[in-house]
This record gives sequence, structure tokens and C-alpha cells, in this order.
Amino acid sequence: MPEANTPERPRYPPERYDADFNLRIPATLWLIMVLLLRHGLLLIITFMPTTGKEITLLRELIRPEYLLADAIALPVFVSAIRRHAIRRPAWMPAVWRHARILLSLSLLVYLSLLVSASFTAQGPLEQRLNETVLISILLNLAALSYLWRSRLLTDLFRDWPATGPTTSRH
Repeated sequence: MPEANTPERPRYPPERYDADFNLRIPATLWLIMVLLLRHGLLLIITFMPTTGKEITLLRELIRPEYLLADAIALPVFVSAIRRHAIRRPAWMPAVWRHARILLSLSLLVYLSLLVSASFTAQGPLEQRLNETVLISILLNLAALSYLWRSRLLTDLFRDWPATGPTTSRH
């Protein structure tokens, strides 16, 4: 029988924690956030100096209504980046605690817009629901499933560092 005053055994392997014993953000969550911000990232790329031909193709991929879904995920991404900063805005812990809901809402808004655009477009259904659209739907559903089934993310979104880092980050 364990003693009453023994420290709690960590739930995850040591590599899941940083030097301050806060959970690290897994690479999968970073990829999901980039996926959710892709339209905004494409928009930013279109303002980079270039010859213009390839930028025209990128601009055609950006539909303004999809930026709404990106905007919902943006505060979570900013909070994730600034999570260990010494100075952080007071709103970030609340955003982080609600990150799963915000990211899910972003996914659902994007899926709604995509499905709506696919069904209101002209042409045969098999052309409107092409491989690209179906892959996008499956990726977003997989991301949604990961957000809600991962115990690590449940604990991660509860874990907000009380202060900035106590060790140097090199």
C-alpha cells in the first residue's frame, strides 16, 4: 500500500513534459492548428515577393468565407505559441482551457462551408465531391476525433503554466 504523502506518479512518459514539468504540446496538435489556419497562411504567402504566376494559383485557393474558420482557431494558436512566455495576456489561460471547443468549432465551421459549397456548386456530384474534397473532409474528421478522444489533450488543455519558464530554452 503506497504512503499517503508520496508524490503522484506522472501520467505520461518524461518526454511529454518540459523542464518546468508542464505538458508539451504534441506535434499532432501543432499540425492540426496549422491545418486549421491554412487559409490564413496561404493568404500571408500571397503577399510575399515573387514573380506572380504561382501566387495567382494560391490566391485562387483562398476563399474568404474559409477565413472565418481560421479566425476561430487563431487565438488557440497564439496561446500555444505564447504559453511559456514570461509576459502573456490575461485572456490566454481562458482560451487555452476552451481550446478543444474552439478548435472543434473551427473544424465544424470549415466542414459546413466545404459541404455547403460542394452541394451548391454546378455539375455532377462526383465532380463536386472529388478526391481533394473527400480527403479534406476525412482529415478534418480525424482531427476532430483526435481532439475529443485524446486523454493527453484533455490534460494538456487543463495545464497552463503559472509563470514563464524557469530555465533557459536553448
